[in-house]
Amino acid sequence: MKDNLVIKTANYPYSVGIAITNKCNLHCIHCNMNSGQALKDELSKKEYFKLIDELKANKVQKISFFGGEPLIREDFFDIANYAHDSGIFVNVTTNALLLTDSIIENELYKFEMVRVSLDGPNAETHEFIRNKNGIFEKTINNIKKMVENGVNVGVVTCISHKNIKYLKEMIQLLTELKIKRWFIPLLSTAGRGSSLSSEVLLPHEIKEFLIELEKLTKDVNFIINLDLPYTVLLNSKKNNIKASCPAAITELTIFANGDVSPCCEIPVIGGNIRKNTIKDIWNNSDVFKNFRNRSLIQGKCSKCSYLMNCGGCRANAYIKYKNYLEGDDACWKN
Repeated sequence: MKDNLVIKTANYPYSVGIAITNKCNLHCIHCNMNSGQALKDELSKKEYFKLIDELKANKVQKISFFGGEPLIREDFFDIANYAHDSGIFVNVTTNALLLTDSIIENELYKFEMVRVSLDGPNAETHEFIRNKNGIFEKTINNIKKMVENGVNVGVVTCISHKNIKYLKEMIQLLTELKIKRWFIPLLSTAGRGSSLSSEVLLPHEIKEFLIELEKLTKDVNFIINLDLPYTVLLNSKKNNIKASCPAAITELTIFANGDVSPCCEIPVIGGNIRKNTIKDIWNNSDVFKNFRNRSLIQGKCSKCSYLMNCGGCRANAYIKYKNYLEGDDACWKN
């Protein structure tokens, strides 16, 4: 092993993502989690409390809840409040359709940020991707209500050929809504996205998108988060665009059945919290060790001068080759 190619980490993650349920009230065409029905063996509230106790004891700073649709769990706010009362910052990603005025006024102030899925600046686009008519207006209205109540609101937009043409309109809408952050994943062929391969951006289109995004967001008042390490290839100095891959470096994902993975996009499991502690998985799992060891990366990424600063997307490699250590062919660099 070449030590200079191993990324050094703390002995416990800074942030933890929790897919608190796989159950969802929508059936989005691109869902990488293939959400809909709850898993048969989802963690109980008691098990989540035990997990949060461990996270608190090891000074985890942030928990980001997602799903499925987190709010569909009747005990979601019990669990989220337990984490909040433990001194951990909590975030949630939601489609916003189950929000009520009471929840907005009495619960959401406890969240560091509420991230709302919004896949287009108009009803036609958003509702096509979300596979449900009549939801755009309610989503927008609930975003406005949250902002009016002082909630920090972020928006999550999955970019594909279906909505990339509305980039300017989307930026204008988010500016008008006064959101704080824009989270931009790119469509992948994981989960239900496997039927949408023609909608996935090609490598040269990803590069063009990143360049155009920087131009269009020059003067916006919100921060942009990209789950892509590729921006380092453009030597961007844009202060409000943040891009990196935190998988196994500062962050991990816990699925609804307790399985633990470096990345929410792929079912590469390092352990299960019913059998292992997070600390044991983080420090001793071969999966997590391999994610940090760039000398193990294969294919085009292994020969790239940006190997340490970028390393490619391990989820893209897994989705195409069923090997998370393969090269990332979604990158435009040869």
